[in-house]
Amino acid sequence: MKMRTTPQLEARLIAGMFNRNKKAQSELYAYCSRYFWASYRGIFFADEETATEIFQNTFIAFWENIERRKIYASEDRVMGKNDEPLSGSILTYFMGIARIKYLEWVREHPSYADPETEMGRKVKEEGFDAQQYINMLYDSEDNKMLDIIADVISHMSERCSEILSKFYYEEKDLDTILLEIPTIDSKNALKTKKHKCMEALRTSAKNIYHNYLNS
Repeated sequence: MKMRTTPQLEARLIAGMFNRNKKAQSELYAYCSRYFWASYRGIFFADEETATEIFQNTFIAFWENIERRKIYASEDRVMGKNDEPLSGSILTYFMGIARIKYLEWVREHPSYADPETEMGRKVKEEGFDAQQYINMLYDSEDNKMLDIIADVISHMSERCSEILSKFYYEEKDLDTILLEIPTIDSKNALKTKKHKCMEALRTSAKNIYHNYLNS
């Protein structure tokens, strides 16, 4: 879903949330809610009750990040890591948290994992621990892993870089990506390619991060 956003609007909402302005808090909640409910099916599979739980947990974590000044408003911009402006909107940031909350839910409810998704397949077939995936993608201390992942993706093959960027950063679903990459002839072929790209990304990122920790 595309929403018209402005840095000034988002900065006002973040500042209002931090300052406990009731009107801004309600507005931010509605702003995130509209985007979540229009977008989540393109990111993960969950029934409405589960999605509601994920949304509520995501909003709480989002609020905590604002309270802790992990993101904050300054001069009509929303700032984040290293006191730099967010690279995307707060909606993209919010959905990043939602992904983590979904992975946590899958880890706690493995029987509900959808075998059509990479996470679901690993849970059902390999006893995959979702927490390992979370730790790999999101380093809670300095987000170093996120930097590593972005760098690895930029140096992968053109096709892998294109698929992973569209899926994880542009938040496009597989059907949309298939339309945008006509040289891939089926959704199953796209799934297979994305899986192989993700495995390569995971291996490279883990090795680089391991060297970073031991340097």
